[in-house]
Amino acid sequence: MAGEAAWKRPKAGDSEEELLRQQEEFLKAKQQPSVKPINPRNSANASDGAPSASRARSQFSKLKQSRAKQDVVSTSRGSGEVINPAVKDKIRETMKGKLEDMVQNVPTASSHIILGNILERKFDKYEFNNCVPATVKLGFPEVFRFDDASLVEKKTDGKQSLFGQKVSEVKSVRIESVKVPRDESFHCDKGEAIAMEDQLAIEIHKENLEKLAQMNEAEILHEKRKLEETLDPKIIQFLRNIKKKSGKRSIEQDNKQSSVSAASKTTAMDIEVSSDKKMKLSSNDNLNDSEMDCKNDTASTLITKETTMDTRSNDKKTKFPSNDVDTKMDCEDDSSSIIPGLSKELFEESKQKGWLHMNAPEPEKLKWMEDLPEKKEDEPDPTKEYNARFDFNGLLLPYKDESLTVDKGLHHHGEEPVRPGYSLQELLQLSRSSTQQQRGTALVTLANIMEKTRKGWYDKALHPAPLVALSQKNILLLLRFSLDDSSVAVVTAALQALRAFLVSEADEVCLDRLHGFDGYAEPTLTPQLEDKDTSSLKDHELAQLDTVATLLRSDFLLRIRYILNEMHPPPVGVTCALEILIRLARHSHITALNISSTSYLLDTIVQNFIPLSIDQLAMQDTIKNVYGIPVVKAIKLCRVLVTYGKKPVAQKLDNFKIIQSILTYISSETGRNNDISLSIESLRLWRILLHYEIGLDSVAGAQLTLISQLQLLLSNHDIQNTSELACEHAAALIAVASHEKTLKPNISTLLAKWSTQLSSVSNVTWGVMKLIAKSLSAVDEISAFKTTWLSNQHVFSNLRSSSNLLSDCNTTTDREPSCLPNLNVLTENGELQPIVSVHSCIPFLATILNTFHSSSRVAEIRTILEHPSFRKYIRELETTEWSLERSWYSRTELYLLTAVVKSASLLGDTINNQTAQIVWRITIKLISSLPADATDHVRKLLQIALSNEKVNLEMITNELAKLDLASTVDRVKIGSHSDAASLYERYVTPNGDWNQAAMPKDWLFLPLVHMYTKCKNDIKLQSEDKDSVLTVLSLTLVLPDLMEKLSPTLRFSRLILVYLCDTIYLDSDVSTLLLNVLSNLLRRYHTRLNFQTELPGLSSFTDLFIALCEHFCSTSYGDDGYAMTLLVAAAQRHDPHYRKLLWSEHAAALRYLKLPPEKLVLPLKEYLYPEEDDTSLIESYMTALVRGVVRETWCPVPFTIALHHSAMYLKRSNRLAVRMRAQVEKLRNKDIADALLHYVPPQL
Repeated sequence: MAGEAAWKRPKAGDSEEELLRQQEEFLKAKQQPSVKPINPRNSANASDGAPSASRARSQFSKLKQSRAKQDVVSTSRGSGEVINPAVKDKIRETMKGKLEDMVQNVPTASSHIILGNILERKFDKYEFNNCVPATVKLGFPEVFRFDDASLVEKKTDGKQSLFGQKVSEVKSVRIESVKVPRDESFHCDKGEAIAMEDQLAIEIHKENLEKLAQMNEAEILHEKRKLEETLDPKIIQFLRNIKKKSGKRSIEQDNKQSSVSAASKTTAMDIEVSSDKKMKLSSNDNLNDSEMDCKNDTASTLITKETTMDTRSNDKKTKFPSNDVDTKMDCEDDSSSIIPGLSKELFEESKQKGWLHMNAPEPEKLKWMEDLPEKKEDEPDPTKEYNARFDFNGLLLPYKDESLTVDKGLHHHGEEPVRPGYSLQELLQLSRSSTQQQRGTALVTLANIMEKTRKGWYDKALHPAPLVALSQKNILLLLRFSLDDSSVAVVTAALQALRAFLVSEADEVCLDRLHGFDGYAEPTLTPQLEDKDTSSLKDHELAQLDTVATLLRSDFLLRIRYILNEMHPPPVGVTCALEILIRLARHSHITALNISSTSYLLDTIVQNFIPLSIDQLAMQDTIKNVYGIPVVKAIKLCRVLVTYGKKPVAQKLDNFKIIQSILTYISSETGRNNDISLSIESLRLWRILLHYEIGLDSVAGAQLTLISQLQLLLSNHDIQNTSELACEHAAALIAVASHEKTLKPNISTLLAKWSTQLSSVSNVTWGVMKLIAKSLSAVDEISAFKTTWLSNQHVFSNLRSSSNLLSDCNTTTDREPSCLPNLNVLTENGELQPIVSVHSCIPFLATILNTFHSSSRVAEIRTILEHPSFRKYIRELETTEWSLERSWYSRTELYLLTAVVKSASLLGDTINNQTAQIVWRITIKLISSLPADATDHVRKLLQIALSNEKVNLEMITNELAKLDLASTVDRVKIGSHSDAASLYERYVTPNGDWNQAAMPKDWLFLPLVHMYTKCKNDIKLQSEDKDSVLTVLSLTLVLPDLMEKLSPTLRFSRLILVYLCDTIYLDSDVSTLLLNVLSNLLRRYHTRLNFQTELPGLSSFTDLFIALCEHFCSTSYGDDGYAMTLLVAAAQRHDPHYRKLLWSEHAAALRYLKLPPEKLVLPLKEYLYPEEDDTSLIESYMTALVRGVVRETWCPVPFTIALHHSAMYLKRSNRLAVRMRAQVEKLRNKDIADALLHYVPPQL
């Protein structure tokens, strides 16, 4: 003991090093530990298993040993062991050895470590149903007998049959006779079993209760405080939480007993609790046996509550009255306690009137019928965003609207019950509801929201826009799943929603209005993808990139064919399906071919919606089924498919004999409002089929019909009082009739009539001008076209207001997702692009000028160009930044300006100089504005803009004479005007997209960019490249208007590319021209240079500056022009990053910057002020001075810069400047030290 006492026990404050030291000393001493762990499982391996006599046995140990003795497996007849004792000993010896798996040959652990002792469960008590059925004399139960008197006296439930009433009475009698003894015996038997198993826990609990009974209230509270101070607060809180949960569980169990009969509850309440021990047993019985029936469970719950309350009140033997817990309430009373007052009245009414499914209250559903809380919330901050909610028409609702009552179906949502309307997320969830009506309502509501979004109703009001938000949530896939529904109503709603998501109705209407003005051109609406291969993408990934491609991948065309052919949706569903197919066809040429080649799809559409007869249309007053009736959208679909799919689709439609249907439609009338629309679409389809030489003989066959309709136009159609549709129909008819030569005299007569009437029309509309333009295009000669209308001021009065380029409108980029491109005819806030307004005259004037130019009608052209309204229009175009250049609808105005340029060039010198100059500047802007699919117009404009007349030879000679370029004047002459147009034509890329420009804004410098790219790719320059450089520099010098609209930074970044094109800048002519061009640019715009802005085609100006530094060191030989250019970015107004690059990483270039100060284009003040504050640059300056990298003799400009900034910094009083001044004073080079210490700044 003395040795053990000498060791120091670890304390709570000992560090880890102290503990390790004590452990090491204890192990070296080889002392026995004070505590020896004993595995109770291994005690069975002892010889007799008896405990040592010197140690006292606890009750827990004795009980465990007694159980271990009973764990021997025995037979049912005796208590002997199954295994022979000798064999048993041998097995034990084997078990002591090392066990190995025979397959894996690895040691195997004994299974008793994991499972413990595996015992067979025995049942000493069995429960039987002691209820003996009543004996009968016969083999069958006795027949029930009812007295009439008893039936009258007894109030019976009308819902229950007489047999059911009698059986329930017999069953209740049996339950009453058996319940009490069964419950008592059950509790008693189970209690004994629990007492045997949990005897130790019961004894402990009994001792606790006895101790509590001997203590008064003050002692109990004292001990309670003592425990609270001793125990961990977390443990106390844990025990309290368990107590609360057990209390809640008992309350929930009481609520579940509402189905127990009143007789059973009364019996259970009469059970008397005689002792705490009995209460505890019953409580354990309730917690451990979950298979107890409803009656026993009720009694046990009551006893549990009594036990809990007894423990809290510290009363050992107290019987609580049964009225403390309301156990007599039946199911209906319990349910009625949670039913609101209004709902109770509803239930009473339902019982009286016998309403179906209203007999059982459902609290979950009743919550939806409660009144809204009366708490009034404050209006949200107008600057803060809140969740948008919509009504069923797709209208955005205010945050709160008192006028919307709760009975309109707009409050049936879980979130924000006070606010009316549904959010997008709730509608998406409702669209997948199991109820058909809910799915349909949600889909139609989503369709209404998307339609109003496309109209611009929610521009800048919702973020993100509903269409973008729904696209991000993959509504396309949701709608595609909805189309697979078996319900026609749901499929129709899904088609409406998909049509609203895909189709822009405004774009379709405006495209129909422009039909015929630009020939047969239609826009392709394909998303711009960086990676064209989308085969590896999943559907939800592809849906975010290309909506139409996703639909085609999901067999959408086959599903549409099935819907139209088998499901037969109503008219609105058919129309939506056809409009969706029209939008898909506008995706691309390939998509149009896929639609037309889908088996039986076109067959179904033509057979059902383009029939040969219109009898059904004439016989029906209200159309409820469009099958067998001509549908305008079906004819338009065929027209669009031919437009995009071209001749293969036209030939396939010809196989369906579709021209016969067209002839029927244009020659028949049903008296309906849509007759004229049907005729218009039929004539448009006929015309495009004729364009692809399909059915050419059909015009001759229908000559009589066409002549009669042309005669009707001559006699009845006056443009003073005609409608828009009538003009569209007449224009479509003339376009078809123009394919027959014998009908052209009739068209000429109509043209003469309408052009004469135009001179007196005060309200000139789109339809009237389109009709005259189509008539003018249809005739071979324009002698019948009267020009007296040129004096009508009303024709030109709306020219400025209908211009897209001068509108200052912007297309919305955040209204629609990028995966679904559209033409965006509606600009911000839903405003229509001006060029398609009802009074727009731009398409008409474009046709007129092109016709006059091709017919060389000089007088008429001059009249138009000199018109005051027209001159004002082109003058504004010259000076104003153009809007909506990339819009599809603006191409009509661009073609008008192209016609103006061509017509002006036709006039030549006869036009006044001011107008000619305006037109030439418009030509320069047009070259970079025309779409990439109009390359012919671009080439023509280049020839006009760089013609011999404009690039005057004498002007160039005079300029070059000043530059001492007499030896190369002839070469510059040729390069400047003869080959200039052909030089730039080679950079016009054919077959581009309509939404891309044919030439960039800086097209003048394209030859320099091309040469720079060749040098980067190590391609040797040819002799003609020098001529290209001379041409570009000469045009830049002589015609500065060519780059007037470009920023000075962009011009500078393009011109300095010449210095990176190998050594071509060392040529004397190139060097002189380049120096002159750069000098002119820098003198005028050096203060506007900003190298931080993004430049097209350039990742960053820093990379370009580094390339200039490296190329200067390797090839420049100190060229003055190159040196001057390199020093531009080193001026003090620019980022110090460029000065650090030049004075640190590329300090070797300083040695060759021998440019004298008088040759600097920028003033020297730009390099000296403001004074430098960057200490790292000051150190670089002083290092270059001290080491002699820069000297006044060979690089005067860098020497002046370094000396000025270093000396001015040394004059400061901060610590670094003082320390640096002290170091300078110690320099061995006294000349540099004196120059720095006694520096006097120059007077600038």
